[in-house]
Amino acid sequence: MRRTTPNRLFYSLCILIIVTFFVLTINIYTGPFTEPGHENEITPGQNAAIDSPELRRRRDLSLKEAWLRKRELRNRDAPSRFDGIYVREAYRVSDNEIRFVYLENQDNNMNLRAEVASLGWQPVEYFCFNASCFDILFCSMATRFGSVRLPLNIPHEPFIHLTTETNDEFAVVPVTDVRLHPVQHHYQHTLGVCLQPIFFFTDWTVIMQFFESWIAQGATKFYFYKHSYTWQTKKVLDFYKDSLGDSLELIDWSDVPVHARDRGSYDRDPNSRVFRHAATAFMHDCMLRARSVVKFIANTDLDDLAVSSNLNISETLETVSKRHPNAAQFKVDWILSHQPQHWDSVNNPKDLNFDLQSVRVLEIDNIRWDYRVSKKMFHRPERVMHFDMHSVYRNEPSAEDKKQQYTTIEMFENPDLYFLHLRRFERHLLNPLPVEYNNNFNQSLLMKLNTKMLDQFNKRIEGTEFAESPLTPWSQEARQTMRDLEQCRREAFGSILDDQNQMCQQSSSGCEGMLTGGVPFIKTTMTWTNVAHKALFNTYVEQKKKFSIF
Repeated sequence: MRRTTPNRLFYSLCILIIVTFFVLTINIYTGPFTEPGHENEITPGQNAAIDSPELRRRRDLSLKEAWLRKRELRNRDAPSRFDGIYVREAYRVSDNEIRFVYLENQDNNMNLRAEVASLGWQPVEYFCFNASCFDILFCSMATRFGSVRLPLNIPHEPFIHLTTETNDEFAVVPVTDVRLHPVQHHYQHTLGVCLQPIFFFTDWTVIMQFFESWIAQGATKFYFYKHSYTWQTKKVLDFYKDSLGDSLELIDWSDVPVHARDRGSYDRDPNSRVFRHAATAFMHDCMLRARSVVKFIANTDLDDLAVSSNLNISETLETVSKRHPNAAQFKVDWILSHQPQHWDSVNNPKDLNFDLQSVRVLEIDNIRWDYRVSKKMFHRPERVMHFDMHSVYRNEPSAEDKKQQYTTIEMFENPDLYFLHLRRFERHLLNPLPVEYNNNFNQSLLMKLNTKMLDQFNKRIEGTEFAESPLTPWSQEARQTMRDLEQCRREAFGSILDDQNQMCQQSSSGCEGMLTGGVPFIKTTMTWTNVAHKALFNTYVEQKKKFSIF
């Protein structure tokens, strides 16, 4: 038997140590991921060859699963992923109250404070849009209604300071005085219109139809909110601003502020959770803005055509208001209709003909249930407090009896006043579903309105450069953008809206990534202030240390 010499034994031991170290190193850097607390569990790579493709696949899978578990735990344990509180403007509605609308995540538990003259910092009262304080259609950035109580007889201040209960800085928020005259109030306008923010907007022809139809029937005040739009749309709006002057207020309505690195992320961008660019907040902001200025106001979209049998909505509302002096709003029918497009033949404003005579009203049995029962409203701004586009939840206390609210008058099936919901988007299907139309609808009234609109429009643009302004090309891009936005009603962030995928749809963050028409949009400047923002400033003053001698 060969004897093992000490040198050979030493060399063998060294080789064994080196091999063991090499194997352990490989296991450390290429072995399967093990979370703390799971060191003794059998891992996917134990039976696989060192650094084999199978081990790398299992290792990557384990790392991904562990990362997903950690992210889920982190998100579940976090009180809120969106801790901002976003405010635009405030309104002094009475001698002792300032109101404003703001956005915050629905599970936010941070309270606001306001600096009140002679009282210092006071808590802001608030209530939610609905009983659960959750917003609609899984969009968690909810609308809140803030109220600041004031001492009696303090003069109006154009600004108010707002902050949060844990903040060291405050935001300066403008305040508009919209108080009614205590004796005999005089309204500057009888009929006005609040228009929902236009977003990724391309159909500039409907803007001219909107203005001319309302002006032809007595409207003299317009609050036009804008988010994003084409250069053609801007040219049309600039023309009407020059034509209408102070009767038209063009109001910027931007996304809420977000860091560039988080833009478009469903988990980090608060705009991904804001429904239709904060439509609920817009409605209440506009209603507050119109208080004391307009007697009757409609809350509407561009594709809603209000029609009065005498072609004078102001006169109709004045008549019905005299019969119901305690009314806060008047509910009327909202009738689904089709209006064919003729975009390809419109190259400049003088080509526009409105074509209301081609509008077809759908038979009631052909209309989806929710559209069949939905209504539209004309409000008395200073009498309404809490509402949405089709319903009223709370009105102000009546001047006659503070224990009772102002009332809502239902004018359903009234031929003297109604809205037509003009759906202008056309789907080109090989086998379209049969649609029945209401052949008893009075088309002659629409023809009269069309003639009145066209006459005043031609006078408005006569002799102007605007009449001949080339606004093409636009039609093909507009069609594609409208298709994409219709798709965004059901899908965003790669997920179809259903019972399993309860994601917020129609947000600016979700829809923008779905636009494929290649249209460059003009976006409004930032209009929101994050009251909850905590700036971290560098400290330049060194705090002196105190020493104690024992």
